[in-house]
Order: sequence, then C-alpha cells, then structure tokens
Amino acid sequence: MNRRKFIRLMAGAGTTLALGGIGGALAFDHHLSTPNSALQTLRFESLKEAWLELEKLEKAFLLNPSKIELLGEWSLHQNLIHCAQSVEYSLVGYPKHKPAFIKKTVGKWVFEKFAAQNFMKHDRNEPIPAAAPLEKEGDLNKAFERLRKALTDFENHQGKYEPHFIYGQLDRAAYEKAHAFHLADHFSGLRYL
Repeated sequence: MNRRKFIRLMAGAGTTLALGGIGGALAFDHHLSTPNSALQTLRFESLKEAWLELEKLEKAFLLNPSKIELLGEWSLHQNLIHCAQSVEYSLVGYPKHKPAFIKKTVGKWVFEKFAAQNFMKHDRNEPIPAAAPLEKEGDLNKAFERLRKALTDFENHQGKYEPHFIYGQLDRAAYEKAHAFHLADHFSGLRYL
C-alpha cells in the first residue's frame, strides 16, 4: 500500500481503501431492498439473512437468468465463487495474508468500522489475494451449490477459525458478521427481480 492510499484511509468517512479484497469506499448511507436493485444496498446482520437473499437470487436465476443484471465487472459465476472462497478460507486458511502490522492496525480498524456501521462497502471486483482464479463463465448451478456448501460448512464448524487475511483472528460471531457483510455487498452488486 502506498503512502497516499494509507493517508486517505486514515482520513475517515468517504476514504478509499486499497488493501486487496477490502478496497472500496467506506459508505455511510444505505437502503434496505426488496427486490434488489442497482440503487440500493443490502444489509445483513447474520448469515440467516444472507441465506434468505441467496435463496431469492437462486430463485430469480432459475426463473429467468437473463433478468439478473450485474453492476460490476464480474459475472454472476465469479461473484458466487468469490463469496464461497471467502467463507471456505475462514475454515481452511487464506492463501496469502497482509503483514501482521497491517492486520493489527488498518485491518482491525476497518473491521471495527464495518461492525460499527453494520455493513461494508468494498471493491467487488478485487479477488482474495492468491486465491484460485475466478473463471468468468461456469456452471451456475454448481456455483450456487458451492456457496451453499461453504455456508453450511461454516455453520457446522466446531473449533477455531483461521485468521482473516486482513482482519486477523476473528471469533465465530465476528466471522459471521464479516461473511454476512461481505455477501450483502456482493448481492448489492446484482440486480434481480
């Protein structure tokens, strides 16, 4: 991270964060949405809410895949696999981490900011560092299945969770919030009726 980006990050609300996978503007206005639309931001406080939205998205896909619009550069397949990777890595370990001093300072601050505002905004086109490449096209049924499996595995997990690549060590409650916020932001980048 260069000095300019670090200074903008520390300046407060409306700053830009470029930490690979956590980049993006920290936003403070929000709207709840049903159905999801381009001008609204979803907010999930729990994975239960994320599950419900995932079911709505999958139902929209099964009814008419051409009605799903994408706001970012990534395809629906890339979004689903990326979200699954994030949950999976919390159980098996992230492939690459930011330096410890970043996790203890900026990473901690970013997570606390997201937790305080109860949602996150980040660069939805930024892959997890060193994660397996995201194929633009693929079997969407399998992508939905992979995300459902990752969420189920997380819910059934017993024991310690692996440190997040930027937030550091999180307990179950914190990881649930992190995943819920992450899924809400990615689902906010999709428009479906």
